[in-house]
Formats: sequence, C-alpha cells, structure tokens
Amino acid sequence: MGIIFILGFGIYIFFPTQKLVLERNNEPVDSRYSAFQEIDEHYKSGVFEVKRVARVVVSSAASPNPIRIFPSVNHQLILDCDAKVDEDTKHDIRYYKIDQRGTVIDSIYVAYNGYWGQFIDNFMVYTSDRNSYYNTWPLNGDTTRHKVVELNADLSWDADRVEAKIKVIKSAAKYYFFSSLSNENVWYRQCYFYADEKWQLLWQKMPGYNQIPDEESAIRYRKDVFRSGEVSFEIPKDVKLLHFHPEEKMKYSHIIGGGDGGFSVYNWRGKGFFETTVADKNFQFMVTKLVVEKEKHNGYRPSLFTVEEAGAATDLYQPAFYHSSNGFSFYSPNAKELFLIKLKK
Repeated sequence: MGIIFILGFGIYIFFPTQKLVLERNNEPVDSRYSAFQEIDEHYKSGVFEVKRVARVVVSSAASPNPIRIFPSVNHQLILDCDAKVDEDTKHDIRYYKIDQRGTVIDSIYVAYNGYWGQFIDNFMVYTSDRNSYYNTWPLNGDTTRHKVVELNADLSWDADRVEAKIKVIKSAAKYYFFSSLSNENVWYRQCYFYADEKWQLLWQKMPGYNQIPDEESAIRYRKDVFRSGEVSFEIPKDVKLLHFHPEEKMKYSHIIGGGDGGFSVYNWRGKGFFETTVADKNFQFMVTKLVVEKEKHNGYRPSLFTVEEAGAATDLYQPAFYHSSNGFSFYSPNAKELFLIKLKK
C-alpha cells in the first residue's frame, strides 16, 4: 500500500493533471519553406555571408541597449558594445570600426578608469574630473594620448571672465560641449572645446547642481542608428512573416514585472518563416521556438515571442535589422547578439 502511495504521489508531482503540452502537430513544414535557415554563424548561402560581430553578457535589465551603432568619419560605422563580464568591467566598452564594405577594420577596448569616452568626429575625448585627454582613433586608429589643456583649473577667474570666455567658445570653437560634476558637495561645470588645433577645458564653479541640456552635451555629436534590445510588439515594416508552422500547443507564461505575478496561456509554438531585403536582394530566414499572439487591444496584429520550453516565460522577439546604404545589414535577434549580413564576394 505504501509503495502505491509513493508512486501515486510521484506521478502527481512530476506529471500534473494540467499538462504543459496539450497537442502536437505532426504535419511536415510546407516545402516552400524547407530551405529557410536560422540566422547564426552556421548560415549557409551561395549569395549571403553571415557573421556574428558582437555578443555581450550584460543583463538586459542592467543595460537595455548593450549594443549600439552610430556613423563616424571616413564613411564608417562604429559598433559600441557593453563589455561587462564582472564587477571590475561593468563600465568598460568595446568599439569596432565597420568600413563601407561591411568589414571590421579596427577595434579598441576602453576600460572605464574614471573616464567617459565621447566621440566627436575625428576625436575620442575622454572626460574626467582630472587629467582629461583625447586621441584620433576614429580618424586614423591612433590611440596616442593628447592632454586636454585646462583653463581656470585653480578657479582664479572671476564669473564675468568665465562667462565671456564661454560666449567666445560658443561662437568660434569648432566643437564644444558641457559636462557637470561634483566634488565634496561642490558642483562644477566643464566646458570642453576644440580651438587652435587642440582640445581645451574651461572650469567653472557653480552654486549648485547644473543640468546640461542635450543640445549642449556631447551626445549631440553622436546619432545612434541602431540599438539592440529595443522593445516593440509589432513586426518592423521591413520584415514580413511569411508563414508560421505550429509544432506543439503548450502552456507558457508572460511575466509583467513591477510586482505583478504575470499570467499563463496556452498557444502553439513552432517555426516562423520571414523575409527582408539585404543589398536589394531577398533575404529569407527562420526562427524556432516562436509563438505568435494576436490580441484585440493590438488590432489583432501579430506580436512575436520565443519560449525555450513548455511552462517557461516568454521573451519578446523583435526581428531587428539595420540596413546600411552601403549594401550590408545588421541583425539582432535579442539584446545580446548582433550579426552582420552581406553579399558574398
């Protein structure tokens, strides 16, 4: 009797009455989609070359956009990757140069060490509360450190002289931007500017916290064209979901966050078959472990998720592409990976 009870209890624990998988579809995939492949380092094609160019390990909660792309000098793109692998590297960054052919031609690893790197056309300016410097890595790959010339570092200038100099900087300097910092509860404004073929820094003591507007910060010189991990429940306009092949009807959950426990649903998981355009040519790909949901609040437009296993929580899937005018494309299936797709030579 005891053995029967143990067996029954085991069945109850390991095989609950509410099954995780309700049904399976044994129909084969339509032959029109049999040649579709996942976008990864194993992608084989006589037309396209696919290469993973970035993979980060930082959690999306800590850095929702850990991979970023922005244009730079020499018609190149800069790939900006969060380099965190542990507490000692949580502010470090890797940068890669991508030329007009879609080739990685250079890279640089920037350890934080109290400095923030700013891209200003030909320059990387490393701002800090002391000993700021710059180099010309974006222009020519040179990482030689050039010291920023400091003005009013001893704060001996009166307020009128500082304001007069700022007025001249704004009207005459090729580049300028402001930064704000505090030291022992005293606030300072830094004015970095490029004049007389060198970067300079003007110090200004402030009566309190000083908010730097975007139009006067260094960020205005950098315009990101792509960020991994962007959240959208709609399929991008440049991507088409051609077909969804259901494989198993299963239970999975949506985690809402913010203290909400989420909710569970039953739906079909399977393979999705998509197409987009790379270099004016049709590019087709497949996504596995995909679920497609259509809700009234979204006008019954399809929202895409992936589910690793029955009973697990969903991950929002956004087929995110950045198509360069030079004929190659970047693809990010999630916040942590980036692939480069281009025509074979």
